[in-house]
Amino acid sequence: MPALDLREYFSARKALVDEGLDERLPSRDIEPCTVHEAMRYATLAGGKRLRPILSLTVSELGRRAPTSVLDAACGIELLHTGSLVIDDLPSMDDAQTRRDTDCTHVRFGEATALLAALGLVALAFDLVTRNAETMGVPEAGLRAVRELSAVMGTDGIVGGQHIDLHLRAHPDTPVLLESMFEKKAAALFLASLRIPAILVGLPEPDLDALTRYGRCLGLAFQITDDLLDSQAAPGDGNEATHAAHLGVAGARARVKELTKAAVAALDPLGDRAEPLRVIAEHVSARTM
Repeated sequence: MPALDLREYFSARKALVDEGLDERLPSRDIEPCTVHEAMRYATLAGGKRLRPILSLTVSELGRRAPTSVLDAACGIELLHTGSLVIDDLPSMDDAQTRRDTDCTHVRFGEATALLAALGLVALAFDLVTRNAETMGVPEAGLRAVRELSAVMGTDGIVGGQHIDLHLRAHPDTPVLLESMFEKKAAALFLASLRIPAILVGLPEPDLDALTRYGRCLGLAFQITDDLLDSQAAPGDGNEATHAAHLGVAGARARVKELTKAAVAALDPLGDRAEPLRVIAEHVSARTM
């Protein structure tokens, strides 16, 4: 098998996802215009699109074209975006900028930002069910929707954000941090892998392998995010990050451990999972 050109691989699939998101988001000319504009602003302002790219990759494991799961891939990215809009609100993380531009609530106000986030989440569910219908597997859509509900609920993003809000009241241990990361970052990675796997009909052993891979990859991704943030803006050592509690060397060692486990989880899938292995190594080594 020829070596994967990851830059080209990412570029082609990111373009496909960006075009898909643009087509699926409501027009800003349709009422409620301001809410739709905020939804488009939050989603189309940029992003790596790693989660939907993972979804497109999984479709190929089932010998289906990447476009076959594009609705679901876009839905997962919309859910992710909606969660970020909520994270940034003054009552949550109180952020002013994201990706070097104004947060949605700064540009549109808190009320509109919240409505936009709810609109994105609702559209995510619609797209996943639509994908199951267009593939002729509506029964798989029921299972996929349950996966999406788990990601958004109290065992997922809501629960993770609750931990995040109350970290200062508890000892900020790496165990607690990883519990938060599993509910937020890792849950989204799991959805990106499991939902397309369900839609294309991958067998349960493959689904189990992708679940182990996604959990480790999601944690590794979040820890590298923390490392990059700590390098860009060094804090006082009291931040709720692995870098603050384990030191930079300890956090990097944890990323390596998780990456090794993620790659090992793919062994049952053989050579066809090579793109997923390369993506895991990229997450481990990324510098931006």
